[in-house]
Amino acid sequence: MWCMIVLSAIAFQSLPIVSINETCWPTANNLTCVLNDLLLGYNKYQRPNYTGDPIRVEVYLMIISLGPIFELDMSFTMNLFFRQVWTDQRLTLPNQVSNVAVSTKLLSAIWKPDTFFINSHSAYLHTTPTFNHLLRILENGRLLYSSRLTIKASCSNFLKRFPLDVQICPLVLSSYAYGTKDIIYDWKLNANNGVEFERLKLSQFDLFDHKISRREVQLNDRNHSVLQLDLFMRRKAGYYILQGYIPAGLLVILSWISFWIDSEATADRVYISVTCVLSLTTLTMDIRSYIPAVPYFTAIDYFFVMCYLFLFASLIQFTAVHRYLGYRQSMKSEENLNEQRKSPVLEKAMETNVILLRNEESHSTYFPRRSTFSVIVQGLHLIRRKASLHKLDEHARIGFPLLFILCNGIYWFILVVYTA
Repeated sequence: MWCMIVLSAIAFQSLPIVSINETCWPTANNLTCVLNDLLLGYNKYQRPNYTGDPIRVEVYLMIISLGPIFELDMSFTMNLFFRQVWTDQRLTLPNQVSNVAVSTKLLSAIWKPDTFFINSHSAYLHTTPTFNHLLRILENGRLLYSSRLTIKASCSNFLKRFPLDVQICPLVLSSYAYGTKDIIYDWKLNANNGVEFERLKLSQFDLFDHKISRREVQLNDRNHSVLQLDLFMRRKAGYYILQGYIPAGLLVILSWISFWIDSEATADRVYISVTCVLSLTTLTMDIRSYIPAVPYFTAIDYFFVMCYLFLFASLIQFTAVHRYLGYRQSMKSEENLNEQRKSPVLEKAMETNVILLRNEESHSTYFPRRSTFSVIVQGLHLIRRKASLHKLDEHARIGFPLLFILCNGIYWFILVVYTA
């Protein structure tokens, strides 16, 4: 027994002592063994080159989808691949190994940038069917960390030119805890200058330009390196033209029908004007439900105000006509009454006419009834008779359309050309 123990000890002492690196490579193609060797003595709580220059983190974005864009809470949503590249010399692989995709479980064992989005409301990492992120070890200790995120970020909308407005929605990112002495962010400048778009199609906007920038801002009593992506989006006004501008203009044109109705048809003209005003109010409330309660007038509000003024002007025009006709009739009735009082012969003639009419009514049963043909002829004669028309109606038939066309020309010139 003792002899076997002594022989075993002599044999163990005779074996050569080699490092883990020599054991794992190149005699054995075991990447796990190599990674375990690299993580020996690795401190994940300290950034690479802790006592030296700050770490340079390059960022690359690939935007898959953009939208929806909410005006009510002034935010927008985007789905993107978020990629970060930095160098950690402690994870340098042997020369025989490069550009290796490793398990994302290694993320919990190494240091990584604490990047966050400054203007985000919420964000989440896609986990279907598995966690959508990867870690790749490149040459000379460079690391690539990519993840698929959905971010809802704030976008301060300026709606004075709504619905022909242009919005600039930013996406701002930085390090949460490390300042410029530890981490410096920069865009990965390549053919796409750090940002790539994957055939974006938006229902309400057109993305016509973007701009990237980097700067330093003071956060938590220290300077932080910040990257910003500005998205320039122009609103598609087709929906609001079809649902707002055209119906409002048609309501104004509909109110002009009252100028062609008999001036004495009070109920009909008032009904048309009031109906147009109520319909425009409903239309205005429906359009305003799409935008927040901003304390200023938007472009479409000015158009609605112009339509309101034309509707109220048509109602005031009819009021003036009706008032003038009523005053003229009262004056005529007073004149006739005075003439009757001054002429006793006329009064006697009227009394005689009244007596004759009563006699005709008493003997009317003896006269034959009028034929249907005579009734039709009398109705056609009444239709052909020209309705009473005031001079204000004649002027309004021409003046209102010309003035509305002029106001529309000025409105669209200012909105499209002058303030573009």
